[in-house]
Amino acid sequence: MRLSTPNDGTSAEVPHFLDPFFEVARRDPARPAVVDNGLVISYGTLAHWAAAVAAAVAPRTEAPQSPVGVVVHHSARDVAAMLGVLAAGRAYVPLEASLPAARLAATLRLAGCHEAVATAESGYQPEVAHLVRPTWAASAATPPEAPAPVPPEAPAYTLFTSGSTGEPKGVVVPHRALAAVVPELRALYGVDERQTVLHFHGAGGDTSLEEILPTLTAGAMLVIDDAAHVRFTETVVDCEVTIAVLPTGFWHSLVADLLDRGTRLPPSMHTLVIGGEAVRADMLDRWAKLDAARVRLLNTYGSTETALVTHAIGLAGPGAAPLPDAGGAVPIGFPLPHVRQRVVAADDGDATGSPYDNRDVEGELQVSGPSLALGYHNNPDATAARFLDAGTDDGAGPRRWYRTGDLVRTAPDGSLIFCGRADHQVKIRGYRVDLGEVEHLIGRCPGVDAVAAATRQDAGHPALVAFVVLARHTEPDGHVLARIRAELTAQAPAHVIPGQIIPVPEFVHTHTGKIDRNATRDRYLG
Repeated sequence: MRLSTPNDGTSAEVPHFLDPFFEVARRDPARPAVVDNGLVISYGTLAHWAAAVAAAVAPRTEAPQSPVGVVVHHSARDVAAMLGVLAAGRAYVPLEASLPAARLAATLRLAGCHEAVATAESGYQPEVAHLVRPTWAASAATPPEAPAPVPPEAPAYTLFTSGSTGEPKGVVVPHRALAAVVPELRALYGVDERQTVLHFHGAGGDTSLEEILPTLTAGAMLVIDDAAHVRFTETVVDCEVTIAVLPTGFWHSLVADLLDRGTRLPPSMHTLVIGGEAVRADMLDRWAKLDAARVRLLNTYGSTETALVTHAIGLAGPGAAPLPDAGGAVPIGFPLPHVRQRVVAADDGDATGSPYDNRDVEGELQVSGPSLALGYHNNPDATAARFLDAGTDDGAGPRRWYRTGDLVRTAPDGSLIFCGRADHQVKIRGYRVDLGEVEHLIGRCPGVDAVAAATRQDAGHPALVAFVVLARHTEPDGHVLARIRAELTAQAPAHVIPGQIIPVPEFVHTHTGKIDRNATRDRYLG
């Protein structure tokens, strides 16, 4: 596979972004690096595991190479295997052991993997020409030296995301992207050697790297607890977690649950990072009732194609500025230092459009900078459609821009307001409706903890349906549903009001923690 290697702000080889991790391992090898369900793995041992993987995979070459498959089970071994592949200057593709075998085989085929790293003795074992089986034992030997520098454009990982056509698209992210964003996330999240960071997300998604890389390059401790998804506050208490990165949908449910139970966040927690979905303004109001003023609440925004996080803003807690008046919407924030942005109005369907600075008009957010992906694996048409080579020349060569597909506008303070996605807009009775607007209207109704809107076919025509998780210990469901419909009728046009509003115990989520609207619809409506 060969992808374009445009100038995105770096060119010469630079020290490996994992140097700080190996430096901590050499300086303080006994320091705890990962606590995996109670099992403590030191920095020295983790560095040895990573170095063993790096030595076992094929060396990096100047010629294009397929990524190395890494079987992931949400364990310290996953972390070591990914670090090892990255230290070797290679790229990895995660293989989630819990997925169906057919999906894993398709990933291997699409990525062209010839080698893989097994992180467990049993269960899924990839059928590849070279299967690496490391020895996962504690080591007291002198930790290895730092890895060799890597060309910035060398691929670091490939993640296959769901495509609108059903065929997964492999996003290829280079080493320069991680070198740009990891130090900034350390500073943004306040990660230093005193912190304990929860490893909440599975390694099948890139949000896991927000947890792993800033933590281990700062000398901090990463905590893995399989029960964190169902007993979050207990895990935070037991492990004295100070920083957590959560899907916004999970945070919505957490806030509602804490209020229902009349409890607070554990005292160890000082920074809570959320992202992946729009923040509901009503949940931010509820957060204020939790007596959590000591906790920094950060809202983040990014995409797989732009490597982890591009925008952030403090919503509450120490250092948070007053939020702008944005008509009830919650900002996604300001660009991080390595990010350039422009808001583009499409001109008569022209994808490139034209930049503008009208704060009253929505436009598509486009992003530039060193964190941009190389493109889509073996998919030049999709790459050309989303990554624009035409653009401004600031003296360092033509700048590439990534079309996020997200509609935004600029708030009075300069932060961006998320206004929805083109692919979340549907036509109902001839009107264009954004599913996010429907969710916002229902979500602010008393008694609603969470909401997901979708479309279904009704006599051959699209119709709206909403699924709601209702607050516990409140009035009967029928009363809440009647009030929701009454409030919608009083506040919204008829085409925005769902024909069905269905109470459900839970939603279906993607492997990255986002609410899967269509899968939720299919589960409850068939």
